[in-house]
Order: sequence, then structure tokens, then C-alpha cells
Amino acid sequence: MTTIPKPIYFLSLLGLLPIIAGAIGSLELLMLGKELNDWLYKFGLLFAALILSFLGGCLLVFEILLKPKLELKGLALSIMPSLWAIISINLPMSAFSLAIGFLATLERERIIQRNCKLPPWWLRMRLRLTTLIIIFLIVIGFNA
Repeated sequence: MTTIPKPIYFLSLLGLLPIIAGAIGSLELLMLGKELNDWLYKFGLLFAALILSFLGGCLLVFEILLKPKLELKGLALSIMPSLWAIISINLPMSAFSLAIGFLATLERERIIQRNCKLPPWWLRMRLRLTTLIIIFLIVIGFNA
């Protein structure tokens, strides 16, 4: 197995910071004040939705470039994370809904891996990041 390229891994870890900030904001720490807590909470959720949408773009690239034949089903499924994200941030339990979207996207990537060659490190990296994102989204969801 090839290791995850360091620049990609570090940038991905930095991408967790806004979601971690959202989890911190959801804790409603008195020293931060209500306005900053609310802003961090909303920022974390919006950033998680943005990342989920980005992952949908990755699915689209995999469908177009890595599969030998274009399939309408795969192309349609690749836009679902973006739709899920925009719907999720408008729901009362948005953090939990986003977590489900991340899990579903990871499962779709696992299915794509069977039919085409993703980078050998992709699923390993995504499993780690998805696990962390879901943990922080659960923190946000229970504290919202």
C-alpha cells in the first residue's frame, strides 16, 4: 500500500479545523460568549456541508475519468452529496444528517473502488477523515 501523500494528508487535516471549531462552538463555552459560539457552530456545519459537496465533485471525477464507460446511475449518484448537504443544513438535526451523508459518500467510494482504480491511499485517508468528521458532527449534534 502506498502512503498518503503528505501535502494531501496535512491539507485534509487542516480541513478538519473548521468542523472542530464548530464542535467547540456547540459546547457554548462561557469564555467565548454567545455570539462567537453561535458563529463557530454555524461555521462548522456550513463547512461540513461544503466538504460533503466537494466529495460529491470527487465522485464525479472518479465516474468520468476512472471508469471505462460513463453510466447515468453513477453520474446521478455523484451529485447526491451536494443535494444532501444543502438539504441537511436546513434540517433541525443537520449535524446528524450531514454525518449520514459522509457515511453514504464513503460507501459510494468503496463501491467505485471495485469498478475502477482509485489512488491506493484514497479510501484509507477517507476512512480516517470521515471517522473524525463524524465524531465532531455527533458532538455538534448532541450540543445543538
